[in-house]
Amino acid sequence: MEDRTKKIIGATETFAFQYNESRKKVKEEYEKNESEIHHAFRKTIDGLIILIMDNVFGKYDEPSEKFLYQLNLTVSYVRTHFIINDLVLNGDIIEAYTLIRKQLEKLTRLNELDSKPIGKLLRKTPNVLNLFGEAGKGIYPELSETAHFSHPRVSEFLSFESKDGKKGPSLFPSYKKSAIICYDRSAYVTLYFVSWLIDFVKEINPSYNNQKDVETFLMLEQMALDCNIIRVKEE
Repeated sequence: MEDRTKKIIGATETFAFQYNESRKKVKEEYEKNESEIHHAFRKTIDGLIILIMDNVFGKYDEPSEKFLYQLNLTVSYVRTHFIINDLVLNGDIIEAYTLIRKQLEKLTRLNELDSKPIGKLLRKTPNVLNLFGEAGKGIYPELSETAHFSHPRVSEFLSFESKDGKKGPSLFPSYKKSAIICYDRSAYVTLYFVSWLIDFVKEINPSYNNQKDVETFLMLEQMALDCNIIRVKEE
């Protein structure tokens, strides 16, 4: 029994080491293949979110249930945003897509809370199409398909390795060019979130001067157009 325990612990430690090493290699490959504008966009939007959130934290006198709901959704969105970044850069694409789907729903709920009483929203699934319209009809099914693994093509995001001339599935992530598409989906949703966040913080914190943040956001919008995170329909 003691030998068996040692073997199990050894397997766990070996896997953890190999897994972390593979993630490091994937991240290096991602950053090597990332375009300059994508890199600049990623760093800029992350920094902007952090700077805006600095104006959120503090004590609020007798906050309402609705306000606390919005505040907690906001914090959850931001925390998940950085988790998604790590997943994309480290090759965990299916997991990233699953969380992007949750982000889309959280953002929709935040917008619903701006116009509806909280009592009408509780225990109801956010209606993504109300926020994203035609764009939502395209992106939401794609995210749901990956999250639910409802089609064999989702397997394309998994890693396969060659051994003795044969290919088989791997538990370790590998770099795929499709990772940037996954990042673009996350960035697209997050642009909507940052736009909402600037207005939200301005409303709850009168001392917040949003001028520079708005200017940075407009610059991010143009960068997103330039690198196809936002795609404009041709007439």
